[in-house]
Amino acid sequence: MAGHESVRRGWRRLGNPEPRPEGSRDGVDSPTSCDSSPPSGTFISSGAAFEGTLSLKGDFHIDAEYRGELETDGMITVGLEGSVVGDIRAREVVIRGAVVGNVTAPRQLVVEAHAKLHGDVETACLEIQKYAFFQGNTSMIRPQAGRRSAPSADAWPEPLSAPL
Repeated sequence: MAGHESVRRGWRRLGNPEPRPEGSRDGVDSPTSCDSSPPSGTFISSGAAFEGTLSLKGDFHIDAEYRGELETDGMITVGLEGSVVGDIRAREVVIRGAVVGNVTAPRQLVVEAHAKLHGDVETACLEIQKYAFFQGNTSMIRPQAGRRSAPSADAWPEPLSAPL
């Protein structure tokens, strides 16, 4: 896919001269400050190129080149060799490769070390690891699960009054 090469060249201009080898983390461990799920579900490996709109159920891992919209009720992982040009909507999103597009992840979004994200984000839990690239706007939302409502005005204690 010709567009993907221009995305890679663009990332090189941003200071990442070459793609890192598979599994290379440059000594940066993946923190677990946000919940993470074990990999499962649909997997598309490197060497493939797709275009269109993809909507599915469950988890999805992509190490291919994709141009279009991705949507699932589970987790989407863009692998080290993956690149997505388009919007992503999933409960959780993990980016290890490159994404140019908006990301909506009501539970969490993780941009791992050396990954690239150029787009606006809407999530409840945002983790951008050291050496990751992010350019865009962030909108933090309340978590969907275990949501608590704000206490009513009656629940707040009266302020203490002290002589001046």
